[in-house]
Amino acid sequence: MDEISVILEMLSSKSVLTRKEAIKQLAAHLHLKDAYMARLSLHYISEHDPAWTVRNIARQAFYRIGAPPSKDATWDKAYVF
Repeated sequence: MDEISVILEMLSSKSVLTRKEAIKQLAAHLHLKDAYMARLSLHYISEHDPAWTVRNIARQAFYRIGAPPSKDATWDKAYVF
C-alpha cells in the first residue's frame, strides 16, 4: 500500500507530466485483486482532472485492461469512508 500512497501523492501534483506518470504507474496496479484504491483514483481523475489529456489517459487505462470505469465507482469496496 505504501507504493500506491506515493503514487496518489503524485496525482495531486500541479505538473501534468507528473500526473501522467502517476497514471501509468497506477495502471500497472489495476490487474491486482485488491486494486480498489487504484481504480477509485483513476476513476476520479478520469472525470475531474482539469487537463483533458490526463482525463483521457486515465480512461484509456481502464479500457486497456478491458474493464471500463464503472458508473458507481465501487466506493463501498474501498472502505475509505
